[in-house]
Amino acid sequence: MKRKFNHPAPTERELAGPKYWRSLDELAATPGFQAQLEREFPEGASELKGVDRRHFLKIMAASFALGGLGLAGCRRPEKHILPYGKSIEGVIPGLPLYFATAMPLRRSAIPLLAETHQGRPTKLEGNPTYAPHGTASSLVAQASVLELYDPERATEHTRDGKKLPVAAVNELLAKIGTDHAASNGAGLAFLAEESASPTRARLLAELKRKFPRAIWTEYEPLTDEPPLAAARAAFGRNVKPLYRFAKAKRIVSLDADFFHAESGSLYYARDFAKGRRVTVRAEAEKMNRLYVAESGFTLTGSMADHRLRLASSHMLALMAALAVKVTGSTVFAPLAQGLDVTPAWVDECAADLAAHKGESLVLAGAHLAPQVHAIAYAINAYLGNLGSTVDFVAIEPSEATGIKGLATAIKAGSVDSLVILGGNPAYNAPADLGWPELQKSVKQVVRLGYYLDETAALAETTLASAHYLESWGDARTVDGSIVAIQPMILPLFGGLTELEVLARILGEQGDGYALVSATIAGLTNSSGAAAEKAVQRFLHDGVLANSAFQPAAVRYNTQGAQSLLSATQAKPAAALSLANLEVRFVKDHKVDDGRFANNGWLQECPDPITKISWDNAILVSPRLAKELKLANGQSIDPKGSLIQVARKEEAEFDMGKENAPVFELTVNGRKVRGPVHIQPGLSNYTVVVALGYGRRSVGFVGNGGGFDVYPLRTTSAMHFVTGATLADTGTRAKLANVQEHWSMEGRDIVREANYAEIVDKE
Repeated sequence: MKRKFNHPAPTERELAGPKYWRSLDELAATPGFQAQLEREFPEGASELKGVDRRHFLKIMAASFALGGLGLAGCRRPEKHILPYGKSIEGVIPGLPLYFATAMPLRRSAIPLLAETHQGRPTKLEGNPTYAPHGTASSLVAQASVLELYDPERATEHTRDGKKLPVAAVNELLAKIGTDHAASNGAGLAFLAEESASPTRARLLAELKRKFPRAIWTEYEPLTDEPPLAAARAAFGRNVKPLYRFAKAKRIVSLDADFFHAESGSLYYARDFAKGRRVTVRAEAEKMNRLYVAESGFTLTGSMADHRLRLASSHMLALMAALAVKVTGSTVFAPLAQGLDVTPAWVDECAADLAAHKGESLVLAGAHLAPQVHAIAYAINAYLGNLGSTVDFVAIEPSEATGIKGLATAIKAGSVDSLVILGGNPAYNAPADLGWPELQKSVKQVVRLGYYLDETAALAETTLASAHYLESWGDARTVDGSIVAIQPMILPLFGGLTELEVLARILGEQGDGYALVSATIAGLTNSSGAAAEKAVQRFLHDGVLANSAFQPAAVRYNTQGAQSLLSATQAKPAAALSLANLEVRFVKDHKVDDGRFANNGWLQECPDPITKISWDNAILVSPRLAKELKLANGQSIDPKGSLIQVARKEEAEFDMGKENAPVFELTVNGRKVRGPVHIQPGLSNYTVVVALGYGRRSVGFVGNGGGFDVYPLRTTSAMHFVTGATLADTGTRAKLANVQEHWSMEGRDIVREANYAEIVDKE
């Protein structure tokens, strides 16, 4: 029998005082919320009526079954098996073994400690040997162990749909190398994801030496590191910033979600927390203060002491205006034209920075133009922050061709063989390139991938990729520390790694362990027994000692920075409106750029801001939603606030299902359709859309979920674009939203009282 709750009537103080709410539905007191409030465990709380969650559990069961006793690929090869009648070194039946490894992602990696049972990885945590992270890890790292056992991963090598034996694969890769050796690599092209692997860098150097005319291309749909062009202009060196948030008392962040979207976000989040950790009242003044200007609403913005809603396209103007106030120089003034921001916000921000010279920090989002970063570097240099709250470390510049350059070469007919190492350009390449048709026009395409996805469907030969938990490799963290990637298990399906594919094309026959060992031996200047000892220590700790980047001495080059800024045409920031919306493309918290779309555990995790799971949505501000029109031409807000009309009268939210209107988003003639979700905290006329959904070929969990936003992105507008419009389609879609999944049963979510009241009670 369910308990019936008699919620107490609000007191006179509650009626007169501030009212706290956790969602728009609670604020509007929708019928759906009121009904849900009456039940402690609402019907349907354990399942999303339909097949979503139920099928998710079935898929998870299949994943666990794949990792169980019935799969021969999980067993150690017989040549390694010892009967338990004899003791196996390091193995105690019933107790787990732990191995150091790392999860690579773009130009960084997360050091991990993997727990294994009977030779099977089961749990991942942060590697405590890597001090900056402690024992912390990320959401995607925690969930990545499930992908190892994904029953829908690529399980065999194929050519023209027929299974390809391992010997034939080796022969094919060797033939690619020999066929193009005579022409110094002419006609050979590679398309790879970004990587921080020293071993890949070593193999790439050998590849360029052997095939100098080959095209090496790197492409990532997301940018998470500041543009190198800004540092070159500001300092005349190939360096990148490494922020020291723990030393900063005042922090100004312009569209930089350093808690989530920036490279090294885990590193930075922990460092930032140090500046907020106080134990006694006397230390309160030591806490840092965070100023954030952003177009969307991010985890970083939620922590801000002072937050400004501003379109991404106006961030250059804001940074320039801030530079004028801080430095007093009018050089930046032309770039600040048209900025529509309360002057007091900029004045107070600049004054606070000036009062904390050497203890302040200004940074910009990696997706913003080099000019924005160059001005941020100028402010930091003027305030004396260089070498204090921000270090610059020397890095090797990438000599890779962009995907646009590769597309041009394919159109010119100069590519005969294309080797695609990971990535999924058929799904996420800029829409104006028309990648699917380009790929089909190449004579020979060999694709190494983890899933039989959109790109694999267009490739002549597909090679199954190994999971990082069954691979040998290495990578660098955000601070440059070299970390080990070592297998917890033999490849379940004989998958190959990127390093092994490159080695075979180069004519090298060494396995992944030999390749990594050679790199570590070179980095430690050791050989023979000393080299082997260094490698074993590296694998044991998971981190190569003293391998982090050392701060480089930099000096701000005013002339170089001015040259970069002068290349930007000084014109007023364009005003945004209902007829001229800005669209901001962002990384999804669950599926990243789409690579984790088939991970049901991640899909089940709600977005930390919207609380939506299994889907993405077109996020709009309450101001913009109030101006939108319905398909019949009537205003969506004919009688009052949008919250009261759209939510209360139409009961938009009921039992975890948000009945969202579907709108058509148009950008320069390109259109996509998706459900609209009202998200407070957004810039008035900025529309935020998450990438990574609308997959067509990845697996049952990921296929068809959400809508694909990549068709709106072009090579000239990868991160945000203006000139968009929204139009109602007259249809609706259900969104799984856990914002109201559990009620507070009449208890206050916030309790407050005057100081005198507390003292009297005591």
